[in-house]
Amino acid sequence: MSIRAEGGALHWSWRGMGAIMAHRHYETFELPEAKDRLLPDQLAITFLTDREGNVVSLSAPLEPMVKDIVFARLAAGECTDAGFRARCGPTTHAVTLNPDGQLVLKADNQPAYRLVPLQGRRFRIAELGYSVEFRGDATIDEVVFHQPNGTFVAARVEG
Repeated sequence: MSIRAEGGALHWSWRGMGAIMAHRHYETFELPEAKDRLLPDQLAITFLTDREGNVVSLSAPLEPMVKDIVFARLAAGECTDAGFRARCGPTTHAVTLNPDGQLVLKADNQPAYRLVPLQGRRFRIAELGYSVEFRGDATIDEVVFHQPNGTFVAARVEG
């Protein structure tokens, strides 16, 4: 099933059928009544969004005897292009000691940040306010970034 915006309206297409969708309410749209052609008349299509407002799926009552059929949104755009992804990485995070014995974190294309001890193996990134945690036994294998938008793990790469 495909939905696209065109001319200020949403257009639905599926298995050779297609129509302009009319807004019913909230995240629900419906197909028009079509007596002259094969089309699921007044089919209600409801969009489900994630916390950021991105459409992640849509559902429609295609079969009246079962629950709505759910269509998950597929990835689209440059993120699906291997050439684009190759230009995105890799990013290196280097942790070094400065002359005063203080840890410094430097990521590609970013300034160097001072790491201030917090607790255990956790340090606050002085200039940013969030923290990093070092994991591993004899060798530190991972750096875990604890940020407001999530927790991210960077694995050690020998270079």
